[in-house]
Amino acid sequence: MRWQATLLLLAAAIIAAAAPPPETAPAAQAALTLFSDRFYRGETLVFRADEGDIRPAFAPRSVRSVGRWLVCSEPRFRGRCIEIAGDYPIDTALGVNFNIRSLRAMVAGTGAGHPPPNVPPDGASLTGLSSRYFPAPAFGRERLLACPDGAPGMGCAKDTAQDLCRRAGYREAKHFVLQAERGLYYLADVLCVRTGTGENQ
Repeated sequence: MRWQATLLLLAAAIIAAAAPPPETAPAAQAALTLFSDRFYRGETLVFRADEGDIRPAFAPRSVRSVGRWLVCSEPRFRGRCIEIAGDYPIDTALGVNFNIRSLRAMVAGTGAGHPPPNVPPDGASLTGLSSRYFPAPAFGRERLLACPDGAPGMGCAKDTAQDLCRRAGYREAKHFVLQAERGLYYLADVLCVRTGTGENQ
């Protein structure tokens, strides 16, 4: 009867090999939807690809996004730029006089550099009595780029670190370094403090 058991095992292997692979859910296609009214009402515009110069018929009052997008107030990604990742039912969460003239889908893992106003940083951190230490600060699970608008330099990295600390509720960045990874430069080892240099706690 050993040969019958062997045949059964062989048949099971053939059936398993012929069976189609289990279906996986397709990745959601990046999309940015602008609404003319708050709470996702009114006229809509949907974008699924990069646009260097758009002229929407209305200023968006609410936004829905699939994926991460860089949106700028001037054509060709100039002017005031912010990153959008998620839904914003009211435009005030995106800043005063929010407008879009160019937009670009951002590939996951390329880092964050222009988070919307008032969005706090995330990522691991250590909080003390009057300070907070971010070994690898991030926004929306993306490492924070040191200089999102150009070549890396200590001046723009300091501005980015200061913005990070203020978003976290601290007065200034006391220390930071630049970390190179895959051709990109990220902020690392950021120490935020509540008191200025030389001040007593």
